[in-house]
Amino acid sequence: MLLENRTAIVYGGGGAVGGAVARAFAREGAQIFLAGRTRARLDAVAGGIRAAGGTAETATVDVLDEVATARHADTVVERTGRIDVTFNGFGADNGEQGVPLLELSADAYCRPVTEYVRAQFVTAAATAPHLTRQGSGTILALSNPMAGQPTALTGAFGQAGAAVESLARQLAAELGPHGVRVACLRPTGMPDTVDQGSHTREVWSRAAARLGTSLERLLAEVGSGSPLGRQLTAADVAEAAAFLASDRAGGLTGTVVNVSGGAVAD
Repeated sequence: MLLENRTAIVYGGGGAVGGAVARAFAREGAQIFLAGRTRARLDAVAGGIRAAGGTAETATVDVLDEVATARHADTVVERTGRIDVTFNGFGADNGEQGVPLLELSADAYCRPVTEYVRAQFVTAAATAPHLTRQGSGTILALSNPMAGQPTALTGAFGQAGAAVESLARQLAAELGPHGVRVACLRPTGMPDTVDQGSHTREVWSRAAARLGTSLERLLAEVGSGSPLGRQLTAADVAEAAAFLASDRAGGLTGTVVNVSGGAVAD
């Protein structure tokens, strides 16, 4: 197993992508600590992991809160003695799509940029001291396709993703000498997330209404463009994350891994 005897924190673990990553990590042998804002969703993911023979615990944590996030990381280390992997799948209904960028207010424009970068920074700041102290570990962030392929009417999510990717690269440069790897995954749209507790249903539903189309048609467009001829799924991203978190990806740091199924060209 890729992550046997590893301790992993999955932030946003009750969401579609975070939940899929947690399940993949657990299947590969990791002890899972799920953190997020909605206890019921976290408990549902944890219950599925336990039913499959894995180990998972949950905690209600707001990753925009520095103190609470640091306290949770300290608690995990007190319980297990270490943190080996973190994955931040933070997502929030905090931005607008289907609206021309310059028709947004400054506050509406800045909110997703501020919150996504803050979430990644706060979790890295809470966990990196433990990783550097032990001289090993992997921090994984999640970006979005617009960070690499600007697309009209997608709001400020592209800028948010680009900032997250830049943060991951700089953290890799600063933490690498301490044995810590940092990388970012950049998927494309995953239509299956709308039925898995993700905020994307609300965001894409509003966008569809503004664009005068149905949610189903918008999802078909969101999931198109892959040379593979199929839509990307949360499970696809989770499998890539499990590999990236493992020793088999030991030479990868300071990079953005394109898991868009080829929909976003490098």
